[in-house]
Amino acid sequence: MIQKSYLHTLLVFLMLGFLSACKVQKKTAVNGDASALQRNVKKDAEPLISAIKTDYILKDSSMIVMYLKVDFENTVGSGLTSVAAINKKFKTNWAYNPVGGIKEKLESGRVEMDANNAELDGNRLYLKIEIPRLREYSEAILALEFIDLSASRKFTNQTLIDFNGTRPNHRYGLFVNGSNRPTFESFVLAGTPIVFKSINGTPQTLYLKRYSSESPAALSPMSTSKRDDLNGFVEDETISFKSGETLNLSKEGTYVLLDSSEGVNNGFGFLVVNERYPRLTQVEDLVEPLIYMSTNDEIKALKETEKFKESLDLYFLAMTAGKEALAKQIIKSYYRRVEKANDLFTTYKEGWKTDKGMIYLILGPPSRIQRSGQREVWLYAQSANFSEIIFTFYRKQNQFSEDHYELVRYPEYGAYWYPFVEAWRTGSVLE
Repeated sequence: MIQKSYLHTLLVFLMLGFLSACKVQKKTAVNGDASALQRNVKKDAEPLISAIKTDYILKDSSMIVMYLKVDFENTVGSGLTSVAAINKKFKTNWAYNPVGGIKEKLESGRVEMDANNAELDGNRLYLKIEIPRLREYSEAILALEFIDLSASRKFTNQTLIDFNGTRPNHRYGLFVNGSNRPTFESFVLAGTPIVFKSINGTPQTLYLKRYSSESPAALSPMSTSKRDDLNGFVEDETISFKSGETLNLSKEGTYVLLDSSEGVNNGFGFLVVNERYPRLTQVEDLVEPLIYMSTNDEIKALKETEKFKESLDLYFLAMTAGKEALAKQIIKSYYRRVEKANDLFTTYKEGWKTDKGMIYLILGPPSRIQRSGQREVWLYAQSANFSEIIFTFYRKQNQFSEDHYELVRYPEYGAYWYPFVEAWRTGSVLE
């Protein structure tokens, strides 16, 4: 029998910040996309690029301004301590490819880094470059390649470029807290000063619509149901402002940047969140992500209770047959992945609720990622228990986001999904 004095200790353990103290499993992209997702196949003394994030703003009729944030691993003792050293070690190229996935270079060039366009902050490189627009195309895939000359390996990032600037965020970048570069995230902290501004600084009337939402978690990989995730969004207010004007958004929720106050079409959706996001700290919020590893009855019981802390304690203790240490380990590992999914996949809704976030939560980072046009494929390497697992996502733009991906679902995924869920419930998936 569980002693009454133990009640709440699991949640206290979580709330006191043990998640943030736990190190996330290191990942890198080898001969593929550096997207902060892929598993680290082997340790290497050479500095590796672990993540590349990008944003762009249309400058004028002939140029775009591209912003990059590049994270490195294993730089200790490598001598990679300056922009000049990075420029010497990596050959950096850009190339436009057709959106249809055809491997054809429409135009290409070399990126030279210096003190005028690059800044090294610890293990992170910030880069700002100007790239010509393609006049005869409305959109293209911009591939940025970092070629490690000494190790014969390549790190690639792909970004869909809309030369028409259909969505306002590519004409008016989102700058946070006085930064001279647009944010690479789709969430900002409530009360943080933000500015939407263009490269040339010409003021323009813009609008923000704030929505309250009960956006649901992703459907299972085996589901055959169809639904519109935007049905649960309710408009609460419209804010009119000028580009270049400083805003302080104090109310949490989903905000959508628009050119017009009428309707919503091709907006830019982002979240305004509390200071702990992407971590979840409110007890009520901790219940929702458990939907991927729980039965319907378990979730119903957790949602209907008036004593969330006690019920969550008992949920994990019942799962582990009263094993306190194992319950703590499951909590750490699972909510650490929730935090990482929020960091990686947040758009107009929390990252863990997206299709990518769901797969990441249960299976972890893929062994390899392949991108082709509007398609993204996650591959999980063959193991002793499973053959190679493949998940395919297609970019499906909606009114709130150009970065919304949907999983191609199959009933056959159940053969893989349920054993992974069971592994979580027995504590076998611990990082």
